[in-house]
Amino acid sequence: MTAVIRACFKGYRHLFHELSDPRSNDMFLMQSVWQPVTVVSLYLYFSLSLGPRLMKNRPPLNIESIMKIYNLLQIPLNIYVIERALTLGWATRYRWICEPVDYSESPYQRQVIYAVWSYMMLKFLDLADTVFFVLRKKATHVSFLHVYHHAGVFFGAWVLAKFLPGGHGTFLGAINCFIHIIMYSYYFVTMQWSEYKEKIWWKKYITQLQMVQFFLVTIHSLIAIFTKDCGYPKFICGLMVFQYTFMFFLFLDFYMKAYGKKSV
Repeated sequence: MTAVIRACFKGYRHLFHELSDPRSNDMFLMQSVWQPVTVVSLYLYFSLSLGPRLMKNRPPLNIESIMKIYNLLQIPLNIYVIERALTLGWATRYRWICEPVDYSESPYQRQVIYAVWSYMMLKFLDLADTVFFVLRKKATHVSFLHVYHHAGVFFGAWVLAKFLPGGHGTFLGAINCFIHIIMYSYYFVTMQWSEYKEKIWWKKYITQLQMVQFFLVTIHSLIAIFTKDCGYPKFICGLMVFQYTFMFFLFLDFYMKAYGKKSV
């Protein structure tokens, strides 16, 4: 038993201390894997258990003003991250078929690390979406798709920031931020001017864009897998192929239920 514990401890140290990137250790939530694990655990506990119980015998909270500020704030934050992704990589230096991570201490790479961490922090902020649903008693919105997506994307972003801050995987962040600019703009407009909610005809296309996102990330990851001598870990690309294929079908199922087969 002692040998098993020692082996587990040794494996933990090897993975999270020797294989991880130490350059982000001084950033918020980046010191230990137990930090994102704690965040996700608290998120799941509040979203699926504590929150609904607290709100069971209470009226929905009126937090429209907070949500308007939140939705409006998301727009420039996502613009900032996509600008960083394009300026530092995808519109300048990065190769589309394969881009390994630069582990140097150059000022340029420090900017890349900060940009990847900023994307992770955006995904941390996105968890508030679910908190708002719970406080407003929108139980049907707190679905498996919603919770799995938010928790999974946050933890996945943490893994990239901790182990692979830069390179091929940042393509996901760039395209995801672009879609979130559109999505949070829609949320803000329809909340600020409710009369436009029925007039804005492109709501369903946000879901379609999300599915396009998953398709593009899957193809982009497959290209890296089959590119000879690509310095980006093929195992991570394989995980991304699995994850975003799964997400594609989850969103497709939601789309079919929400808009019907005739809308496809």
